Amino acid sequence: MLSQDSFEARQPPPPWLSFLVWMGVVALGFIYVAGVLCGRESLLQSGNCQTLDFSMVLVICACLYGLGPRFNWPPVNRSWGGIVRWNGIAYVLPFFAALHWELLTRFLGAQFSLKASDLSKLEPRSVWILVLAALIFGSLLAANIVWAWQAKRLPIYCVWLLGVPCLVAWAGWQRDDGAYLHVHHYCLGIYMLPLLQFRNLISLIAQAVFLGLLVEGISRWGMDPLWYA
Repeated sequence: MLSQDSFEARQPPPPWLSFLVWMGVVALGFIYVAGVLCGRESLLQSGNCQTLDFSMVLVICACLYGLGPRFNWPPVNRSWGGIVRWNGIAYVLPFFAALHWELLTRFLGAQFSLKASDLSKLEPRSVWILVLAALIFGSLLAANIVWAWQAKRLPIYCVWLLGVPCLVAWAGWQRDDGAYLHVHHYCLGIYMLPLLQFRNLISLIAQAVFLGLLVEGISRWGMDPLWYA
């Protein structure tokens, strides 16, 4: 059965230092997508020409840090080897890989739009990839629910797990303008980050990937709205 690793914290870094380093990774990821992958002159500007989006990413991630990454991002100890393995190989590397999400979709020749109109027009290749992604996503959630139960955090964990979808559903029910919901991949990053909070490699790597999707989505395209008329 899946269980959390029994790491012993030895000389943990100060909480404020872990937070600042993590926020630095977020900021550098945004700049990398804007400047290197998108070739923009303004490194703090998103795809919809909004410099404000960079500030919004920092504010959102600062809030999300307290809900998820603060539990598993800080290294086990101050040894350079531990930091390189835990924060570098298991976190920064998959985070950096996820920043290339757009390139991956082009390489696979598939599109992953979650709009109802686009889902009905998916090619067979995209359907199989989307089904595989859904299975991985579901398995990941199931594993983290088990870890939440083992850590005795399940009640508060379920507040976010169930509360966010219910809030979105309620907001859609309140609208009477015929608008449809478009779940951007940065939204999935925001939703998943607090759920991937456990100190084991699966949860840690998955958190890094969804953080990368969050940063890449906003830096490349901007903070587009959830609802479209």
